[in-house]
Amino acid sequence: MKSVLNQQKQPVPLNVANSINKNAKNDFIVKDCDIPKINKIPTSKRIQTKPKENAVSEYNVITRCVTEQRRSSVTENSISEFKEQNKIPTYCLKWLNYKYQKKEFLQLEQQFLKILQIKPEKDIVHQIERDLSRTIKAENHHTEIKNILTAYSVYDPNIGYVQGMNQIVSILFNHAKQEWIAFWLFVNLIEQMEIRDIFQLSLNAINKYSKILDFLLNKFVPRIYDNLSQKQVNTELFIQQWLLSLLLQFIPFEYTQVYLDGLFKQGISYFYTIALTIIKAFDKAIQEEEQIEILILLTSKQYSQLKWPSIFVFQWDINPGQLRVLLDCFDSDTNSFQKPKFQTHCSQLTTNFFQFIKNS
Repeated sequence: MKSVLNQQKQPVPLNVANSINKNAKNDFIVKDCDIPKINKIPTSKRIQTKPKENAVSEYNVITRCVTEQRRSSVTENSISEFKEQNKIPTYCLKWLNYKYQKKEFLQLEQQFLKILQIKPEKDIVHQIERDLSRTIKAENHHTEIKNILTAYSVYDPNIGYVQGMNQIVSILFNHAKQEWIAFWLFVNLIEQMEIRDIFQLSLNAINKYSKILDFLLNKFVPRIYDNLSQKQVNTELFIQQWLLSLLLQFIPFEYTQVYLDGLFKQGISYFYTIALTIIKAFDKAIQEEEQIEILILLTSKQYSQLKWPSIFVFQWDINPGQLRVLLDCFDSDTNSFQKPKFQTHCSQLTTNFFQFIKNS
């Protein structure tokens, strides 16, 4: 680990810290996380999403059941005809078919074209154009990726555009090859992951997702969790960057199809599965290095050294439904997790989580 860092001619910039001080014991303390630049949407338009109720609503349960039923009905025969007509990869149509029916595809394409006719905010367009120069896999596709991102800023003005979206959309377009497919895959991905709050750059949202990661680290790899805690490598310092790009800026493109397939099927639980495995892969560095070196490792694009095939086959005992219940327990008004009020029986995971929150 040290040899890799020392070989670099220039120091790697630490994106997560604005200032680093030393205390009396010469320990590094990282202060103030960088907040990515966002669009200039007027404050009146940037409305926070209404907090979820503690209990899983009947609507959400029904919606998820319907989604699962559609997933089970996706077959090669149901989309092969559309694939042949439009030269779209089969797996991209499967991802789209998780939410939309085949008969809706033409309407989705037309709706995307209508959205493109709406003029976006000038500041958003300027920010997107600036970010395209540092977007992975965007060469020769700047116009297409720009169209998708500006269309989304019009489609969901409460979010608009946030740095990190460019990385996700670029990967999706390189798979789908068509703008409207990549656009609706992006919409579906954010809704499937239920992470609109992280794209609204809510500090409360960072607290929510980092607490879940802390709990999972403590549950599955307690020694690594203790090492990170002792060295003050708080998950809040890197999880926002991971979520804003859904880790896609770190994963080599040849493995992104496998990763995206997991995200579309399992949602946020698959993100945590891969996040845990990545941290476990850096176990030796976490033991040997200090805070700054660990943060550099976790936030810079040095993940090509990882053995990705083994990372994607590694499994953790994470139940997607139970994990979603934990996330739904978060109250953004109080910036805290509240026990479910209308569930007569809490899972062992829920019980353990609230015990962890109480002790931490």
